[in-house]
Amino acid sequence: MSNKKGGVFPMLVGAVAGAAAVFFSDKKNREKANKVVTKSKAQLKKLSLEAKKDPEAFAKKVVKKASTQIKKINRQVVAKQNKKSSK
Repeated sequence: MSNKKGGVFPMLVGAVAGAAAVFFSDKKNREKANKVVTKSKAQLKKLSLEAKKDPEAFAKKVVKKASTQIKKINRQVVAKQNKKSSK
């Protein structure tokens, strides 16, 4: 007898693979995905050049953006908690 290990992970991977197959089976979806990938590549190239040009300034910029996002998420979480506690 073979020892078959089951679980949630293989099932989840199969579901994701199936969903991806369904999504990419439509030509419109493949074109949309290609546009997103192309745009992402251009953005990555731009960020990479910026980081190579002045690493310290780039690091400061990234930290500033990250702290802004953290503050925004924190406000959303606090607002959500306040809404739940008022119910």
